[in-house]
Amino acid sequence: MAYATEQQLIDYLTPDPAPANAAKVLDRASDDIDGLLIGAVYDTDDNGMPTDPKVQKALRKATLAQAEYLVATGDLTGAQRQWSSVRLGDAQYTRGATGQEPGRIAPAALQALRVAGVLTPWVVMR
Repeated sequence: MAYATEQQLIDYLTPDPAPANAAKVLDRASDDIDGLLIGAVYDTDDNGMPTDPKVQKALRKATLAQAEYLVATGDLTGAQRQWSSVRLGDAQYTRGATGQEPGRIAPAALQALRVAGVLTPWVVMR
């Protein structure tokens, strides 16, 4: 279940158009955010969705930022991260040689979760 709706994505991306596969993009973005939330502690309802409005807003904001990032990179699967240089006819694309692959998570998504306190640098035991 995605943390944001297609209408929220349309509103977020305006004036840019939403992708035709918006539902798929939102599902993938939500999955990416879920990967960051492993070990995070917050109250949820029976469907596993957060009950705190602050956490809901943070997850929605992070998901929309991640969806925008996935649309901008055109890489829903992460497959494009496997190349550093590629030539298509007269066009050549090269990624910077930093010694690390490009990030899979949008910096704005990480920031939304950190600012809301959803991602913490410590372990909470209950």
